[in-house]
Amino acid sequence: MRLIVLTVFASLAAVAAHADPADDARSATAACLSAVIDDAPVGDIEAGPIAIRRGTDPVSCTVTVSDGEPVVVRDAVMKAISRRAELFRPTRARWDPQGFATREAFCNLSLRRNLNVVVSTAKPGLQPVLVVTVFEAAKRDGRCDRDEGIQTLEEKEPASTTGAPPIQELTPKPAKAKKRLIPRLPWPGRDKQ
Repeated sequence: MRLIVLTVFASLAAVAAHADPADDARSATAACLSAVIDDAPVGDIEAGPIAIRRGTDPVSCTVTVSDGEPVVVRDAVMKAISRRAELFRPTRARWDPQGFATREAFCNLSLRRNLNVVVSTAKPGLQPVLVVTVFEAAKRDGRCDRDEGIQTLEEKEPASTTGAPPIQELTPKPAKAKKRLIPRLPWPGRDKQ
């Protein structure tokens, strides 16, 4: 009988130790990074205070954390991001938090792929505590390398009615037209459609 009681208490202690939102957020962020970067098979998941939602346009993965201390959860998520070989660094541009305490965007250093991570941390006592979105863009966002003032994220409508938060992506500013060194000379038939 004592063995059964000890086993129950040991299992309850293991469940309580595992229910750390910061560790779960770190693991979920690492899974999202692997899903977008390495094509790991990660689907939509909702487990306690952690939810993972996959997106297709652009290829993305969003982690939503609804429990824990915002600063502690953010630190755990930053550990997962900093452990990647892609060497994510903060963008030069600053971001308007839009209702969150902070919003940070990160770009990878490699020029072969255009990977981005956006981390939004809530003010104490608000929900969700933290939202991390990992996505791959078609081309490198200029704000990764240039300070273009305070930026805002454009929110897309959710593609489904699952109650998932909308996927957020960085929207690059339109590119300026390049000036030609030698003006184009008129030529008969050149401008015909």
